[in-house]
Amino acid sequence: MADVWYVRVGQVPESLAVLLDGRDRARRGRIMRAADRDRFLAAWVLARVVLGERLGRDPGALGFDRTCTHCGDTGHGKPVVEDAGPGLDFSLSHAGELAVVAVSDRSVGLDVEDATAGERPLAAALTERERAACPDYAGFARLWTRKEAVLKAVGKGLAVHPGRIEVLGSTLLALPEELGRPEDYTLLDLPLPAPYVGSLAVLGPGTPLSVRSGAELVGDRLRVSGGAGRPDGRATA
Repeated sequence: MADVWYVRVGQVPESLAVLLDGRDRARRGRIMRAADRDRFLAAWVLARVVLGERLGRDPGALGFDRTCTHCGDTGHGKPVVEDAGPGLDFSLSHAGELAVVAVSDRSVGLDVEDATAGERPLAAALTERERAACPDYAGFARLWTRKEAVLKAVGKGLAVHPGRIEVLGSTLLALPEELGRPEDYTLLDLPLPAPYVGSLAVLGPGTPLSVRSGAELVGDRLRVSGGAGRPDGRATA
């Protein structure tokens, strides 16, 4: 089972930054642009609230291990919840005004993009057949989320060149040998609010999917915390 939750960045007020630990406050403090700091806050608050609900634990007390399973570095690996035990994985992503979190009992990867951002497609990231199949930016954005979701599911990120992965439609056709076989993955497009597109990759076949708004969960946590954001409900810088 994979559960996906999304929230508008403006639905997560600055007061909920108390849920972040010192390490993540420091990471957020190093982000230069206010909009990027707001996106970071929204994604990690949503992740903590969703994971806390799943585990029956205080979201502000959750710790995360970021040890890379490939090189052993403790700073850049795919985060996992400390002391959560086996059978729990999560992934998060944000773009524009949307933050999204996925939680699963299998290895999971998630990516989201704004399909109207209009940036020039990265031709080198696509195979020849993929370039022919997505002539506009909206098609590229959807395809990119599928590739990135697979890489995040295995904790590789862009350490593997995305051009070594081939996806046509929602079918995973080719992978580098170190990532396994295409049939080892379930690749799903996510129904997200327009103009956002997103994809989910789960290691293993036949994964039931649930996608829903996390605004109520965040609002419940805000009431428990007794915090208040700006009068319009948007996060402050």
